[in-house]
Amino acid sequence: MKNLVVYYSKSGNTKIVAEEISKIAECDLEKIELLDDIGFVHSAFTSLIGCKARIKHLNIDPKEYDNIFIGCPVWAGKSATPMNTFLNNFDFTNKNVFIFITQADSKTPVKVYESISKRVADKGGNVVDMFFVQTNMKSLISSQQAMEAATEWINKLRLK
Repeated sequence: MKNLVVYYSKSGNTKIVAEEISKIAECDLEKIELLDDIGFVHSAFTSLIGCKARIKHLNIDPKEYDNIFIGCPVWAGKSATPMNTFLNNFDFTNKNVFIFITQADSKTPVKVYESISKRVADKGGNVVDMFFVQTNMKSLISSQQAMEAATEWINKLRLK
């Protein structure tokens, strides 16, 4: 089985979690990057209304992967706009998808899970599981914290 982690990270927290998941689950790692940087207020507003963002082309062939981990931060209670673009453009047909979220809030991001899950299912994917890591907007999560959370999740999934 071949695994892929695709993530978007503005502050760096989602990147740290994605890197740890990639190591633990032995995944290829692909970062979603914006063509034009956007500020904090613009990010929150565009997420709130469900916009997409212009992202750089990703050289990913979905056919190469069995399991796809999708990671994004929550902005204003919604998925980040770069992730919206990725979800709109990626073919998840017959893929097992695992969603991981980073957010400053301690409440489970049920609406974000539901939104991403629906879009993955609409594109032919099967969402197997999801989890979130609470972070702090003012400081980065430590690699150790990310590794502990990711290890617990991956072990629960029994992918290895």
